[in-house]
Amino acid sequence: MDSLKIISWYEVFPDGDGRKIYAETVLGGKEIHAENVIEVSGREIAVEDAFLQEEGCVKIVRRIRKKESAGTGREKSGIAFGMDILLDEGRQLRYGIPSCRYSSGLKGKHTYMEERLTAPMVMAYVEGTQTAVSLARTRTPECSQEEERKRGDSCFLHRTLAGSLGYEWRDGRENFLCARWPYEEMDSSVALDSKGTPVQAFYPVDEEAWEAELHYEIKCTCDRTFTDSLYERYQELAGEFENEGHQIVSLPFTLQEEIICRETSLMKSYREFGEDGAGFFFHFDPRKGYGSEPSGFGTSFNTIPHSTYVHILEYGFTGRQNHAALILARDKGGEWVERGRKVVDFFLNHCILENGWVYSLYDLSKEEPFFSFGDPEAPKLHYMDYREAKGNYLRTMTEPMNDVLECYKWYHDQGSEQKPWLEAVIQFADLLVSLQNGDGSWYRAYEPDETPVFMLEDPGMAERERERGRKAASAIPIVFLCNLAEYLRSKGEDADAGSIVFRWQGYQRAAVRAGEYVLSSGCREELFQGGTLDNPNVVDKEAAQYAMAGCWHLFEQTGEKRFLDGAVTAARQFVTWNYIWNAPVKKETLLCEKKFRTKGMGAINSIWCGGVVDIYSLFHIRELYLTGRRAGDTFLMKMADWISTAAHQIMSWPGDKMGFTDIGMQPEGFGICPQGMDEGMIQKGDIWGTLGWIYSAGIDGVDRYVKELRKAD
Repeated sequence: MDSLKIISWYEVFPDGDGRKIYAETVLGGKEIHAENVIEVSGREIAVEDAFLQEEGCVKIVRRIRKKESAGTGREKSGIAFGMDILLDEGRQLRYGIPSCRYSSGLKGKHTYMEERLTAPMVMAYVEGTQTAVSLARTRTPECSQEEERKRGDSCFLHRTLAGSLGYEWRDGRENFLCARWPYEEMDSSVALDSKGTPVQAFYPVDEEAWEAELHYEIKCTCDRTFTDSLYERYQELAGEFENEGHQIVSLPFTLQEEIICRETSLMKSYREFGEDGAGFFFHFDPRKGYGSEPSGFGTSFNTIPHSTYVHILEYGFTGRQNHAALILARDKGGEWVERGRKVVDFFLNHCILENGWVYSLYDLSKEEPFFSFGDPEAPKLHYMDYREAKGNYLRTMTEPMNDVLECYKWYHDQGSEQKPWLEAVIQFADLLVSLQNGDGSWYRAYEPDETPVFMLEDPGMAERERERGRKAASAIPIVFLCNLAEYLRSKGEDADAGSIVFRWQGYQRAAVRAGEYVLSSGCREELFQGGTLDNPNVVDKEAAQYAMAGCWHLFEQTGEKRFLDGAVTAARQFVTWNYIWNAPVKKETLLCEKKFRTKGMGAINSIWCGGVVDIYSLFHIRELYLTGRRAGDTFLMKMADWISTAAHQIMSWPGDKMGFTDIGMQPEGFGICPQGMDEGMIQKGDIWGTLGWIYSAGIDGVDRYVKELRKAD
């Protein structure tokens, strides 16, 4: 710690000529105070830096004061203050920035708005010595005013206390942890446009007096793994922020009442069509009601809404038709039992090929299923646009078939045997077994003839990185294979199931082999990628979530500690995708009006980071809770509780419809930072959607978690 060098600098806009260093501080184990006066356009600004050193920790307080001044006749200027912490290591380091970066640093400067980060911290980890240095912003800002900019401006004035954090690997030789106030996003940013134009904000300097106080903490730690170091600091900050008053939202309804509201809405999205058609039309704009086009956002390749959403049935990823059918049959009974059967029958009659390959999208206007990628004539959803082959993703084949398995089990228990459903499930499971690679992995996508599809690969990728990306979704079938193996094993010589019960060992063996691949790749490398399908193989929340769930289910079935250890590693990374503080929300937006809080909400991927949040951490909070309970990690259990509460914000209920047309409706996503705002994408405070998987997450994801809480009681 004593060898760290802190370089303090400032930058002026618009007349400045780059940053100017005003102090260089080498920590020497004692308290250091320094004062400087800076002149900007004839106006004086005083900055006082205090470095308070404790064992393994340095607390930094930066106070900046601008006194009221007489008019100078000059235009308003802006100023920014920065701090670069030079680390001892000159080699490439691994960086942990929650919801943003979990791998080796890239050359250049990479800084991010604090509001974009689920925890405002950056950590550099030295794998050889198992040591870490982290920089965190504490006493975070509560509000933010409108920026003073015109469309196209990348440097502008903004009266805000929000800053930025990140790192710089300069010339491939020197590593820095970086902080700046107000914020910047360098060397590229998603805030303004798809070109990645960098962003720099400056605090206005005019005749008015103002004062800013910024608090930071530097910590040096020693942990066995990268994930342990990141998780421990993240957990510490969660406690600090809670003490500072960052509380989870208080809901005006119970989780059971939340489920009832969502089911009320889900029922109204059901429709029958043609001779045998039935499904849920749950892609719509909650402000316009059922049947409308969902309001838009942008992915890497497409912008929605598309009018096609109103005549598409989606069975996996963001629309789980069979899952919705099971929820209502199970919870509502009566006519919903027969309606659920019709939904599943329609899917199996129209979307399954003889070899078990699955279509997960159906177009009512053409009365046929269509590929998730590769067909230029097919409707465009929020999936990656790839034209070199036609096929479907491992995820969007596995999810609907696991839902069919759960439907079969429930209907069978009710005395309604649906043998073709189980046969279809077995057929798909056999396809999975035949497609499994020798190392236990699967490829991310396949054509109907079972040819793997390798899409959107960077020609400059190293072979190891290319192979990891191709196999990134290998955790996804584990839960399905475990569920099927466990069911068949439990049936024994059951006459209804027939000889297929003896296949359970083969399916469990395939699940174990997949688990071993996850342990040797994602868990050993501590890098989880490729979970979502609207961006290439980037690191994302759902990849860690699926790895955690798969490892937990294998632990439940085998009792092998290695799978519990894998679940813990994935869980500890998964939780860092969820906010532990309440980032400022924009005034005069619905989020501000309804007192929306980010704490407990989940970021999506390492492109947007926490700039966009959603509710889909709910899918596997049961497994998160159980992993924490079994491992004795109470913070994992606490995170499950926070997620289960925060995810129901801005959901319409009888006491407040939120401006929506019915109860049980909720936006698909929430804008915490701008994304592509100069291209009409997402502004801070925006909401959009909705897509149908909010019902699966908000009903069944919560219900499975609540049942475990009841068992514990």
